[in-house]
Amino acid sequence: MMPCKALLFVATLSQLTLAEGTPLEENLFGPEVRLEAGGVPIDVVVGHAAPYVIDFDGDGLRDLLVGEFGSGSFAADRLPKGMKSDYSEGKLRIYRNVGTTLAPVFKDFEYLRAGKEFASIPTT
Repeated sequence: MMPCKALLFVATLSQLTLAEGTPLEENLFGPEVRLEAGGVPIDVVVGHAAPYVIDFDGDGLRDLLVGEFGSGSFAADRLPKGMKSDYSEGKLRIYRNVGTTLAPVFKDFEYLRAGKEFASIPTT
């Protein structure tokens, strides 16, 4: 089975006010933006990615969390040291914001850990 790759895009909220007669989605969202980390587009290992933005580490800046899951084996060089190349369980990537609130900057990611082990959840 060939690995599945997905580039992460998000829709940005628009500053537009609701105009009468205009569909709601045209007023709420601006154009999509390709998210980058370390100056390159974020490329998840598997094609099932779920982004979420929240202040994960309590520093006042919103971080990017990306849940991912799928099936198959993936090249070890695409995974953190010590992680097996099986994605039958869901993983959570953490991209910490090292920029500002208005201009977030993401460097690299780390996977969520439970103690010394990588945290995961079975998927079906």
